[in-house]
Amino acid sequence: MKKILSIAILVLFVSTLAAQAPAKYWVHFKDKANSAYSIERPEEFLSPRAIAKRARFNIAIDQSDLPVNQNYIDQLLKIDTNMVLLTKSKWLNGVTVYSTTENIEKEIEKLPFVSYCECTAIPKEEEKFDYPKFEYTPPKQTKEVVKYAKDGTLPYGYATLQVSANRAHWLHKLGAHGEGMIIAVFDAGFENADEIAHFEALRNEGRLLGTRSFVFPGRSVFFTGSHGTEVLSCIAAYKPDEMIGTAPKASFYLAQTEDGRSENKIEEDNWVAAIEWADSLGCDVINSSLGYYDFDIKSQKYKYEDMDGTVSRCSQAAGMAADKGMIVCASAGNEGNDKWHYITAPADADNIITVGAITPEGKPSNFSSYGPTADSRVKPDAAAIGSNAIVANPAGETIFSFGTSFSSPILAGMVACLWQLFPEKAPNQIINTVRLAGSHALSPTSQLGYGVTDFLTAYNLLKLTDAENVYVLTPSVTSKGAVKFSYQATSGTDFTIECRLDGSEKSFKQTFSAKNTPDGKFQTGKLRLPKLPKDQKYNVIRLTITDLSSSHSYEQVIGKYK
Repeated sequence: MKKILSIAILVLFVSTLAAQAPAKYWVHFKDKANSAYSIERPEEFLSPRAIAKRARFNIAIDQSDLPVNQNYIDQLLKIDTNMVLLTKSKWLNGVTVYSTTENIEKEIEKLPFVSYCECTAIPKEEEKFDYPKFEYTPPKQTKEVVKYAKDGTLPYGYATLQVSANRAHWLHKLGAHGEGMIIAVFDAGFENADEIAHFEALRNEGRLLGTRSFVFPGRSVFFTGSHGTEVLSCIAAYKPDEMIGTAPKASFYLAQTEDGRSENKIEEDNWVAAIEWADSLGCDVINSSLGYYDFDIKSQKYKYEDMDGTVSRCSQAAGMAADKGMIVCASAGNEGNDKWHYITAPADADNIITVGAITPEGKPSNFSSYGPTADSRVKPDAAAIGSNAIVANPAGETIFSFGTSFSSPILAGMVACLWQLFPEKAPNQIINTVRLAGSHALSPTSQLGYGVTDFLTAYNLLKLTDAENVYVLTPSVTSKGAVKFSYQATSGTDFTIECRLDGSEKSFKQTFSAKNTPDGKFQTGKLRLPKLPKDQKYNVIRLTITDLSSSHSYEQVIGKYK
């Protein structure tokens, strides 16, 4: 009898869900037949920057890039004159609509070009779309705000530790602060980001390029959402001696994808629409401090087995991003202490950087969600400070906060700076290098995955791809006057290492010989380093390694500090 009663309740629930109004729906189309667009005319749906990026990485423009068939959309909207089109997805070939008509799903699925229709949100009351419309435009007159010390350093203030924990301040010392990089941030809104002092440089230098709300189409993203403001500050803040973000000279697009009123699958579809928007604009790095596994419609809740990168729509889209020329950084989640325990979507996606959290002491944050994915891929891909993270709130205060929501943007800014130094490297090359430069790269753990990324090591690993017969591995940082290093060279090869302190014209060479060295075996040597001037607390030592048999050279660096 209990079993029969359970089945009856389930049938009642499903039938109630189907009849529910108002509601929002994901409508998936079968094809893109008779499209008005062509992959031969990408300028009609991609920006010049996006097209140039595809060419740079030899990425083909394919059918997934073609916009959704407008004729299908028109026919869909005709079945309900009050239906509202909310978002479109060309990658997944579908749209999200809002309707107040009961049982509209059945009518939608009758359309011959519709594959299926899924209810993705049931609002408690009818949606209103008569709010004031808003469009952000960068200032016509800009001025330089960000300034550097004579030695190129930045006054990070309270944010010093979260920048230096991953040795990202060395990337800044190498001249990369995010210049020329475009980062898109997805969140629940960015309250007062158009006003508070932490973003004065971002606004006045014209680097806030645009905004868009996928929750309330046409509405300002600055109206609500303290979380997004705090997340953005981890990357973009510039308030000297108080807080400086990890990519303080990057440019930004801001997308509101999260609806703070509820937790529903439509937010995933907003996320998908946002990443396609970012792709069309030519964005380089995406930060997503959002995660999905539990929903208000409980029948749609994910299981851990679903965390394989292929079930969630936002995970599917995130996994496509690298193949479109972007790098996604996603928070691992804060479920480490909860029953769920594991990473959430889209952190389970392939070909992205899933970011776990550590304490200022370098230990795993107890809330940081665990890997691996359901299909046994190592997660997280990286880790940064997420406990006692320094953030700016909408009131313009610099405060402490906790969560992988902050470790992810902290690391995203670092990724942007690293990629800035190697613009020729494809997204997957950067992603894999971030993993290899992790503290646990040789023995990943379930909570931190590949571990805490050393971005100076990542820089050297990318430079090492230029090596031929001689491979030199040095410590990434030191305070000593000499260091031991490892090298691998063809037997009989002599090579030199020229050392030069950044900003100095003086250098000296040391010669090493690989005679009587078995091929493929690493040997050790000792390298003398230049001293730091009295007025410098730290600086970069540039090493030029030259194979004397071929005159082939490449660079490595060591961070020297007192």
